[in-house]
Amino acid sequence: MNTRKRNRIMAAITVTVVLLLVVLVAVMIYQIVEICVLNKRRNELKEQIEDYQQQIEDTEDLIDYYSYGDGLYTLLIKYELFDEAE
Repeated sequence: MNTRKRNRIMAAITVTVVLLLVVLVAVMIYQIVEICVLNKRRNELKEQIEDYQQQIEDTEDLIDYYSYGDGLYTLLIKYELFDEAE
């Protein structure tokens, strides 16, 4: 009976350790997947920020162009607000 009790305890310990390892491996896999998803999202956001910065620079260039003579003259002619005969 003593040996039988010891075998049951060893079996219970073995099952507990195996279940603990399975849970830990599952948590690790979940964390790795989560990290990969967050890295992908971060890279997408970085690309969007770069695109927006480029759009801001392009818009600022257009504002500078249309703020001075050549750009205004081009707009006046485009919308026929400037009479070249004058």
